[in-house]
Amino acid sequence: MASTSFSTSSSSSSSSSTVRKDGLEKERHISFSSPSEIRRIQRKFDVRIIPWLCFTYLVMKTDANNITNSAIMNAEKKHDIKSELNLSPNQWNWVIACFFYPYAFLEPASTLMMKKTTPSFWLGRLMVTWGIICGCVGAVQKYGDLIAVRVLQGAAEAGYYPCIIYYLAFWFRPDQMARRVAVFYSFGQLSGFLGGFLAFAISHADGRLAGWRWLFIMDGIPAVLMGIVTFFFLPDYPQTAKFLNDDEKSAILGLLTEHSPSKEAKTWDWKQVVALVKNPSFWSWNLVSFFHAVGGFGLSFALPTVIFELGFTSSAMSNVLTMPPYFLTLIVLNTLGYLVENRNFNPFRVAIVCTSLLLISGYQVANACLTVELVNIVCCILLLEVKVTIIKYLALCVATSTAGSVLPIVWPSRVKAAPGTTAAAVAIGVTNAMAQFSGILGPTIFSSINYIYPSF
Repeated sequence: MASTSFSTSSSSSSSSSTVRKDGLEKERHISFSSPSEIRRIQRKFDVRIIPWLCFTYLVMKTDANNITNSAIMNAEKKHDIKSELNLSPNQWNWVIACFFYPYAFLEPASTLMMKKTTPSFWLGRLMVTWGIICGCVGAVQKYGDLIAVRVLQGAAEAGYYPCIIYYLAFWFRPDQMARRVAVFYSFGQLSGFLGGFLAFAISHADGRLAGWRWLFIMDGIPAVLMGIVTFFFLPDYPQTAKFLNDDEKSAILGLLTEHSPSKEAKTWDWKQVVALVKNPSFWSWNLVSFFHAVGGFGLSFALPTVIFELGFTSSAMSNVLTMPPYFLTLIVLNTLGYLVENRNFNPFRVAIVCTSLLLISGYQVANACLTVELVNIVCCILLLEVKVTIIKYLALCVATSTAGSVLPIVWPSRVKAAPGTTAAAVAIGVTNAMAQFSGILGPTIFSSINYIYPSF
């Protein structure tokens, strides 16, 4: 089924036809709305739903990443989480990494469960669950407690990001998603900005109850409240959206392709899964996600510690200094998302430019130690030879902003390469699951670098 062509008329009408999609006969609406009318309808979604998705993702990422900020909160007074729980460096690596094992393993299933239930229920359930567990981190008393709660938190948060990508695919074609995904994802990066500020502010509440405990408690409360609101606020599909009239629903549905995810399609289709696994692009996408995540995102799980160990500021200000790298990511990512969707920039060429900047900045030192690639080893040597602290910090800013801008702008292409409701859910879930190795391997890699090269 070809994409709907736009007429020059500003009036809106619709007709219906029957097509085979996802193995089912279903009614499709073909819209003949004008481009300006389509933009108006899509703006209704953008104004009503996108901000809510962005703020919930901001809360989710803040909850997930506050463990890195807690590592150095009030470290000078030995009131940080490592000192109070007597954690060794190796134990701390496991505290961070254990979150990502259930997080990665459960992502494909969680994405499918959103379709099996409803988006409003599943996303709301995720938020309420992870918010409660995040608050429980503030009550842990020993290493075993912390590991147990972190594993549960990883399981609770699994699937939220891929579920949002999947959710948007029910409303938009892949070529209409780049800017929206960029805005959404940039709020996750903004969590580093917000998390650094919260850690700095809450560190001053350190007293009978340690500041890091207050951090987890305060971060968990908004997630619970926003999850409850999501149950009632979030529209599930275009067909059931109360803020759209019948013509507007028809216009949204008419823009979708035959292979777009559909409310009427069954959740699990073996034919789509087999075809997906046989497609070489399924494996290449997963490899891209894995290698970029480990080499690109790994630093984010140790960024406050890396800044603190540069030796030019206090633990509280180190958390503050994590804010500029993430704010720069916000600017870079939204600029690239706009260029890809509105100026037809090739997302893969843009991603290559980002990766090149990443290499120039010297950040891929971690990937160099992992893959022993010559170019990355050269970058590793160059970075280790830099003696000026400000240059190292600026390199971290550039590296963080470019690393966080690669995968989001190619996500629409990933969705396009997985035709069908089941295929899209599995592909999105598995590809994002591979990216979680950044949290499994990243902290270990950077701890090793800091151990071998303390000046890093």
